Amino acid sequence: METGEFSVDGLSRKVRDIVGRVQSVMRREKGEDYDPRLIEDSLRVCVANEVDRLEESMLEMFTTPGRREFHELAGILEKNSAASRAAVEVEEMVYLAEEFGDTSLFDGFRPFSKTKMAAMIEYLTGKGHHVYKTSLNKLLFYSDLSFFYLRSHGMSGAVYHNRPFGPVADPAGHILNELITDERVRVVPQTQTLEAATPAANATEALTEDETKVLDWVADTYGHMGASEISSLSHREMAYKYTEPNEPIAYAYGKFFKHLPPKDLLDQ
Repeated sequence: METGEFSVDGLSRKVRDIVGRVQSVMRREKGEDYDPRLIEDSLRVCVANEVDRLEESMLEMFTTPGRREFHELAGILEKNSAASRAAVEVEEMVYLAEEFGDTSLFDGFRPFSKTKMAAMIEYLTGKGHHVYKTSLNKLLFYSDLSFFYLRSHGMSGAVYHNRPFGPVADPAGHILNELITDERVRVVPQTQTLEAATPAANATEALTEDETKVLDWVADTYGHMGASEISSLSHREMAYKYTEPNEPIAYAYGKFFKHLPPKDLLDQ
């Protein structure tokens, strides 16, 4: 979750993270050993009450020039406004590209490589995270557009479309099915998650060193997210919001991601 940005999934994770600490403090201060499930439920009630109190005071908080919240809001609006203006420029590029039939804006200035995407899928599913089919599409999307942000061209050459559950590269599903058939990726029966048959390090034959660095960064940044969390995040990206349903997504929107790799990532 981006710093300062509210997410129900992120909040739920934080609540779960502090249950153990609350249990220890309550045991020490109150002499009670509360069940963790009871603590989690009670924390959610406390958070809901706090949100209710916040809603009551929001009008004053954000319309009073002397208050810290007003100045914080003004700063965020200024920052987001600049990004929004830049995104409009990409929109204009997209319009011209569609007008003249130029597909390079949508494939990251490189031809599609089935071999490359298969390697990306094996690598990402071999990193030890709980990757579902839905979240895999988002991991591929963030990998390709983050690589474009650093190198001005994509990784796989895939075209991603604005679909109801987030960005999707249409060939990914067929490639995944082939990898499963060939037993290079398997579906874990208990969780229905995807798992490469070999560790991520063994899927590098079709990947460059720069590409594996970006894939590692993507796995570290997004790999811990559940399917609903990463899907929700992708819906909030300009790449998705500034693209019409079922339309291709321009790689240039990658520079507006809420999480961006360090500019020197590939120099390390």
